[in-house]
Amino acid sequence: MVSRDVLHELVDSLPEAEIATAERFLTIISKEPIGPEFADSIRRGLAQADAGDTVVCRDYSEMVEKLLD
Repeated sequence: MVSRDVLHELVDSLPEAEIATAERFLTIISKEPIGPEFADSIRRGLAQADAGDTVVCRDYSEMVEKLLD
């Protein structure tokens, strides 16, 4: 189980260039309930990142399209 402390550590470890993206993402998920499809896409993305497999996207829409395919 991920704790708030772990999330704080992750945010603290982000490169400066990624802070704005993380803020937008956290703002979105804090305001809207996460449905099962979106939660699954987040889990797949985290698993890909853990495996070193990255997906390059130009914007949020492209990211959602690539992760939900």
